[in-house]
Amino acid sequence: MKSYILAFILITLLSCNNNKNLIYIDKKYITKFDENKTERKQNRINYLQLTGLFKIDSLSNSFGKDSINNFTLAIDNLAPTIGTITKKNNVLEFRSEKDVIVKTIENDTVTYLILNLDKYGSSIKLFYKQLNWQVITRSGQHYLRVWNTKNPAIKAFKGFEQFKLNPEFILEGQFTYYQDHKTDYVHSQLGVNASTNFIGKVTFKYKENNYDLDVGEEGFTMVSDETTGNETYGGGRYIYLDLPKTDGLITLDFNYLYNPPCTFSKFTTCLYPPRQNNLPFKIFAGETIVQLKE
Repeated sequence: MKSYILAFILITLLSCNNNKNLIYIDKKYITKFDENKTERKQNRINYLQLTGLFKIDSLSNSFGKDSINNFTLAIDNLAPTIGTITKKNNVLEFRSEKDVIVKTIENDTVTYLILNLDKYGSSIKLFYKQLNWQVITRSGQHYLRVWNTKNPAIKAFKGFEQFKLNPEFILEGQFTYYQDHKTDYVHSQLGVNASTNFIGKVTFKYKENNYDLDVGEEGFTMVSDETTGNETYGGGRYIYLDLPKTDGLITLDFNYLYNPPCTFSKFTTCLYPPRQNNLPFKIFAGETIVQLKE
């Protein structure tokens, strides 16, 4: 009888441990995880500085403090009008207002400049007082994105709460590169569908079921699950995966799931997870939607 009880206990333990946990939550793990949190905190400053996102849909687009401008920036120490971006035959030009000193990152003064766009559809940044701005392109449409290095949001944002570090959500996955990049359209905060490239997929097992996630360039992965819209942000969460050079095993650590920039700035252009990356179970790991307090 005793042998049957021991066998039952052993089978129960094995069945409860059907996910292969690759890493233990020890001191070394926590140190590395905290370093990642610090890095994310620094990266967020770029988004917390955002103070404007304006769609360039007319021929002439002035911006500054005055409400008469096409784009108004309600910041006291700015000039009534800083400058104007014109759009002619799909060529973008910037012209500064008289007596307003606008500079490049090399500290060269600019009064007029053709805004050439790089392969991502972005122009160079221009600077005036605590502001800097550039033209960005999303789904074929141009936007003026503006940063304020003195934005009060920087000090106001304290971060997000996080689920307790959970070894259950540290899994082994098989990553497979697509022969050709897979292109899909995903929803975005701008309210338009954005074309996104996926370079491969990761297949993993959780509680005896197999799941796939499409993975973007540099391991960027968008995920939603049964906590999405409840305990976690309704637009899903992000994670970066360390990818092998060729098809192979990787670690999928959902403790590193973090909230997208649109959770703390309305001037972002977040992408939302594709349908195939919606996991039908609760991931009690990573950042929650609750913000930390003082």
